[in-house]
Amino acid sequence: MIIDSFRDEYWFLSMFSPVLIIGAHNLAYGSGEAAFHGGKTSDPEIRAWIAAAPTPSEAKRRGRSRRVALRPDWDSYRHVVMQAVLRQKFSHPELAELLAKTGDAELVEGNSWHDNFWGDCRCSRAACERPGENFLGRYLMELRSGLSR
Repeated sequence: MIIDSFRDEYWFLSMFSPVLIIGAHNLAYGSGEAAFHGGKTSDPEIRAWIAAAPTPSEAKRRGRSRRVALRPDWDSYRHVVMQAVLRQKFSHPELAELLAKTGDAELVEGNSWHDNFWGDCRCSRAACERPGENFLGRYLMELRSGLSR
């Protein structure tokens, strides 16, 4: 089985689903998306500004690399941040249970917004023909396998 849409019954897998995540310096983020974007910068004021965003979409907008000074090691560190955000998100027992209930399904963050790094874009553009790297799905499956131990 493949779960390739993080909507409807699988919305909990989306980085945009609401969840309290306490990030660096005890900042409270309202979603994984916000916490991830807060991890992009070392500037505490910018992290607080991202954390205060009213929606995950706004947090993403605030955290765009053209708007914030990225950590110097961001290209490699983004994996560390994503994994930490997911660990904290699924430390909530009800979310951990939902993740475990996906069984051995392949988790693919299918999308149409051309994200072939964290997911797999399914649009018709030539640039998106090859399968995406799906790091979000891969990290979710890794986390799920650790829950069953």
